[in-house]
Amino acid sequence: MLRIKECYEPLVDIKKLCPGLKIDIGPRRTKKERKAYFRKTVAEMICRAKNELPKGITFIIGDAWRPQYVQEEIMQGFIQRFSKKYPHWSKDRVLQEANKFVASSDGKYASGHMTGGAVDLRLLRNSRKVPMKSSKLTYQENAKPFQSKLPHYIQQNRELLFNALKKVGFSNSPREYWHWSYGDIWWAKRTKKKVAIYGVIKSIS
Repeated sequence: MLRIKECYEPLVDIKKLCPGLKIDIGPRRTKKERKAYFRKTVAEMICRAKNELPKGITFIIGDAWRPQYVQEEIMQGFIQRFSKKYPHWSKDRVLQEANKFVASSDGKYASGHMTGGAVDLRLLRNSRKVPMKSSKLTYQENAKPFQSKLPHYIQQNRELLFNALKKVGFSNSPREYWHWSYGDIWWAKRTKKKVAIYGVIKSIS
């Protein structure tokens, strides 16, 4: 049975360790919360992964540590998105679909973002976002890490991202190509560990 044994590693501002990254965290947070905070080990891993990328390419960080209220807002956003796109679905069916992409905001299986162990990221080349998805596919199809319907060049872009992150020890969510983690309970589950080392951090100290 999976359990969490908190190691009490601190959150750090990754820009202080790795200034070459681009941070693009949404506006729904306070100014302080829009900085990219990670557990120290995770921040160092991201820095090492960045050094695995070809010259001229870096990471754009879309999300890092996440407060509980943001996690709850994201869930509501997905419920609204799927309700609008699939008006014939029941409320239970909509919630079931949303749960595939948004973890709980509390409890043992709370979002890895709330632990500081998860990162959402993409690639940036010469200050421009590297193509990672297709406008011809649905959100669910684009989110799938290994998507054969994507053009070959986009699959290659994803492979570049994946190889750098895997090399330093990150584990990828099977449902979201951009979501990677280390140390949280979802990482433990995917990598068949018995113990996760990061639990939820409720606020930035």
